[in-house]
Amino acid sequence: MKDTKQTEQTRIEELDAMIARIMAIQTERSLGDSSLIAEYPDLGSAKTWRDRLIPRAWDQINLHRWHAKLTRVCTVIDGGSPDDDFYPDLPFAREMAAQVMALERQTNDRRVAIILAPTGTGKSFTARWQVSQRRSVRAIVRIRPSWRNKAGHINAGIIRALGEEPQSTTPAFLEDAAIRLLRQQPRTLFLDQAHEGGVALMHLIRAYVDETPSRFVYLAYNTAYRAVMSGTRDAMIEAHAFLGRCRKPIFDLYTAGTRQPDAAFYLRQTAGLSETAADSLAVEILPALNRLHNLRLLDDAIERAEADDKPGLSMQEKIKHHVLVLSGLAPQQTRTAKEAA
Repeated sequence: MKDTKQTEQTRIEELDAMIARIMAIQTERSLGDSSLIAEYPDLGSAKTWRDRLIPRAWDQINLHRWHAKLTRVCTVIDGGSPDDDFYPDLPFAREMAAQVMALERQTNDRRVAIILAPTGTGKSFTARWQVSQRRSVRAIVRIRPSWRNKAGHINAGIIRALGEEPQSTTPAFLEDAAIRLLRQQPRTLFLDQAHEGGVALMHLIRAYVDETPSRFVYLAYNTAYRAVMSGTRDAMIEAHAFLGRCRKPIFDLYTAGTRQPDAAFYLRQTAGLSETAADSLAVEILPALNRLHNLRLLDDAIERAEADDKPGLSMQEKIKHHVLVLSGLAPQQTRTAKEAA
């Protein structure tokens, strides 16, 4: 018992230090909670970060799970890739891996794969894991909102992602440097949040394809991608040329949100539900998941369910209850039939 208490105290101390570190980064970079969560999805949700992690509400969180999550965040901050708890058999991950493999077999100039899916389906996590499997020939850059239609900023970010520091702020110099790196050591470059780059990123990718042997994975939200494509007449012309360098068809199987097999898989792996229970629950909660944050919402609900000490309720019932509450489809005080009884 003493060892268990010491282990728990050690975990709390490490969690406290990691939270303090992430808070310092948030302050230093002037990130709002939503921006922070977008950059580090393992934090779950803005509400979890603000109401449970920052106040150190240890009694409301699963210490073991959040230690693993925040360790992954700090690994990313340190320039690594959080491979530990990734599920390569998640249906979305398998589909995306197939897209990347097909892209890397391309021998013509259609060397861009477009992958469209909303937040919480696994785009960023899968991309980081894919890069971690072949670091010598893959790289990833997260396109920031402040880079929109700024070729110099985009090129500088790509140069850093490829392992060098920009030696100038001149846009033409930066573009030449990025092209040189992509030509000298061909890569598969994952462009996370690619829609944030606007039409300028599409123009640059087309130039990269024409002047280097590298390949590119364009990861975006469907609505934001369509907005870039149709923003102006010039944008539509550039988008048409960009599509000429892309593999067909565009991967848009998940544009409506996560799918039932993914939710069921996650329930089996993370919550330990049986196959029958997971399949049944996935069907019930899928509309709520697709309404808000997909698997991120499900992860938060599982976390709350694990900390829920209400007697007489199965894990399946607890997860459903918290999914509905978190998604706004049920009030906080919603009770199940068993609770009412």
